[in-house]
Amino acid sequence: MVRNVAKAAAQRLYARWARLPLAEAVLLESFEAASTSGDPGIIAEYLLAETDLPIIWALRGPAPINDRVRAVRYRSASYFKALATTKYLVNNVTFPALFAKRDEQVYLNTWHGTPLKKMGRDVDAPYSQIANTVANLQAADILLSSGDYMTKTMYDGAYGVTEGVVTMGTPRVDRQFGLDQDLVLYAPTWQEASYTHAVDDTDALAARVQALAQVGPVALRVHSKLAAKAMADPRLRPYLIEGDTNELLGRARVLITDFSSVAFDYLATGSHVLFFTPDDYPRGVYLSDEELPGPRTSSLEQLLEWVGQPPEVDLADQRERFVPFEDGQATRRVVRALLKA
Repeated sequence: MVRNVAKAAAQRLYARWARLPLAEAVLLESFEAASTSGDPGIIAEYLLAETDLPIIWALRGPAPINDRVRAVRYRSASYFKALATTKYLVNNVTFPALFAKRDEQVYLNTWHGTPLKKMGRDVDAPYSQIANTVANLQAADILLSSGDYMTKTMYDGAYGVTEGVVTMGTPRVDRQFGLDQDLVLYAPTWQEASYTHAVDDTDALAARVQALAQVGPVALRVHSKLAAKAMADPRLRPYLIEGDTNELLGRARVLITDFSSVAFDYLATGSHVLFFTPDDYPRGVYLSDEELPGPRTSSLEQLLEWVGQPPEVDLADQRERFVPFEDGQATRRVVRALLKA
């Protein structure tokens, strides 16, 4: 009862703010306000360099502030007021269920990856777990897609949304171009303990990365859901590498992953992607082994051989299928679309 009363009060307050004039500014949120990274981060940098628009970041913690950038604490009253009164909105996941886009607002949802793992309606889970995602995608004026594969698999297929989808490249991938490729990068995704919580598989990660290090230098990038555990583990700490994920992908001469969407981003600039899948993924995946843009194995011994001498794979067809618009200039096109919508 108390929760229902609080929800009703919040809805009334949000409706009041939604009658206020819109501010000519951009509100950005990345990974549910966990950081200023991803597509929203690249877009913010471009806006600061090329426009005079004020920037508002939704964040869970403190952030640098200057005369054009301010932060609002995620899910605070200031956050919801900014959500209701800012003209341009950018997110790579979803805004909370209280969000109701005004007709005059422009909402760009960049999403955060081309899916390999099944999602949305393709997962055997209650609709309530995806209802807010569907609502956000339906509300967006611009839904960024990496190409026909993502459009058909995710937007149209997994979530049943077809309006507003555009294909013009992804800003985060712009950071991959023009870098020296000096890394063997191991970037596994997270194993599910539940729909939203990760299995703690640091023991297995430690054994694998130590074995990889016997072949040559290896850098480890874990999913954000396991980052804190990995940093606290002395076995993993020597291999962990900091920095923007897409910059690391741009530096990778070999990428090792499992079911992560980083495999598709990597295709734009990389040449050797190895799929190491010692465990099946509970949700299932969209592509068969023959469709993957690289060889797959569940054997650590086989993986070590491949790292020493990566199999040659012609990726031209894979790039055309999965990342046909990536040329290092996507941010400019996306921002122009946002401001002209």
